[in-house]
Amino acid sequence: MTSNHIQGPQGCAREDLDGVLELMNSILRAGSEQNLATDYPLVYRQENLDHHRIMKAGRHVVADVPFIVWPVEHEGCRFRVGIISATGTHPDFRDRGLGLKCLRNCLQCMDRQGIELSVLWTMVPTFRFYNRGGYQAVQDQGCVFRLTRNQARWFKDHGESIVTHDAANPRHLNAIQRLRGAEPEGMTRDDDRAAVLHALPKLTTHVALRRDEPVAYLVHSTAPNKPGVVEAAGDEAALETIVHRILVGAQSEAAIRVFRPLSDSSLLRLLDRVCHSEREPCFEGTMFRINDASGFFRAILPWLRTRHGGRSESFSFTVSESNETVSIDFAKGDAILGDQQRDPHFEMSRLNLTSAVFGPHPCRPYDVPEPFSSLFPFHFPISILDRS
Repeated sequence: MTSNHIQGPQGCAREDLDGVLELMNSILRAGSEQNLATDYPLVYRQENLDHHRIMKAGRHVVADVPFIVWPVEHEGCRFRVGIISATGTHPDFRDRGLGLKCLRNCLQCMDRQGIELSVLWTMVPTFRFYNRGGYQAVQDQGCVFRLTRNQARWFKDHGESIVTHDAANPRHLNAIQRLRGAEPEGMTRDDDRAAVLHALPKLTTHVALRRDEPVAYLVHSTAPNKPGVVEAAGDEAALETIVHRILVGAQSEAAIRVFRPLSDSSLLRLLDRVCHSEREPCFEGTMFRINDASGFFRAILPWLRTRHGGRSESFSFTVSESNETVSIDFAKGDAILGDQQRDPHFEMSRLNLTSAVFGPHPCRPYDVPEPFSSLFPFHFPISILDRS
């Protein structure tokens, strides 16, 4: 495919969707029975098409960078995050900067919508590409456990009835939403999005019933893009029963990957109690971009108030790329955001600010200065089920 007439970046019109999927499936799902429309249905919905920034050569789509917006409520903080989904450029059009143009156009869209934060997951070799868009690799935001059927005996069966989530039974979804809402998961998932995610291919949601009442659920996926136990919530004993039965019923000796964000949760407490020695880093390649420094720090003020320990101090920083200055004054148990320089003051790139807030990645070392090192990192959990 060749053309000297390149159009874009631009939004994806309805008539472009088939071309987008043909391109992206040829790059990321070649030889697979899966496809991106069913793997990430929320990303390819009609209402999200304008969040695809595409390039076209004539009538053909040759590059696509999509994002999806999620509202977040975490430890008293409220903000929005734009998740960059699967991206790709046609082989004949690579090394022309088309992908970077689409990415930057996504960021312009996020800025117009006031989206404070963006995140993506990638491999170490592509860190440099996303660095050019202002994304920085950060330390692991979760951990993994690898369990085999031989370890089923480690987990007790407490006798709950375990059923598969029935999409036709609204009682199940209501219970799942209630149980998830009681856990410190970040994304705010409405019933519509929840129903779509719990119907993903190769995914089973196990619901534990006690006296016919749902008390826990666990999501187990065999899909290559979301492998293993990807989400769980509810009563710890009931979760132990589900884990026991999944391991007993495992068809092979292959380990089942169990991912958990670092924030406190019933499943993490269970796994740390039963098999803490099996806990491993996940090496997940998380990259964050702080789109709006003042907006993001304003959003996390409730968390900062719990972190400063009642001491009185001030500091400020300026983001070099945007020349945006943010000051934080701690006094009498409060944290006040401003835009004046304080002592100490830091001149920071967007990448270094991201490292200071979320913790530096081993491949992107950064000596985090005080008081950032005392206040942070900010662990922001994102369930694998929400990773679009």
